[in-house]
Amino acid sequence: LIAIRNPLWTDKAPRQDIPILIFTLSQWNALRRGQFFLDASSALPIELGQNANYVFALPANYNGAHATGWEEVEEIVRNKPLHNF
Repeated sequence: LIAIRNPLWTDKAPRQDIPILIFTLSQWNALRRGQFFLDASSALPIELGQNANYVFALPANYNGAHATGWEEVEEIVRNKPLHNF
C-alpha cells in the first residue's frame, strides 16, 4: 500500500488520502478468483491500471469515511491519472 497524502493534511485537520494497493499479476488474478480476500466485504479493489508486472488499485472502501477532501480525490480518480510508461 502506498498512500498519497494531501500536503494540507495535519493531525488536527486530516484529509482524504489516496491509498494505492499494489499487486503482482498472480496476486491480482488470485484475488479476482476469490482465492483470498482483503477484508470482510466482498467488494474487489478498483483497478487503476497495470503494467507487465503489477496491478495498481484503490481499496473498494477507500473514501467511506468521507474525510475532508474526498471530493477532490474522487475527481482525481475519475480523470484516470495513472499512466503506464
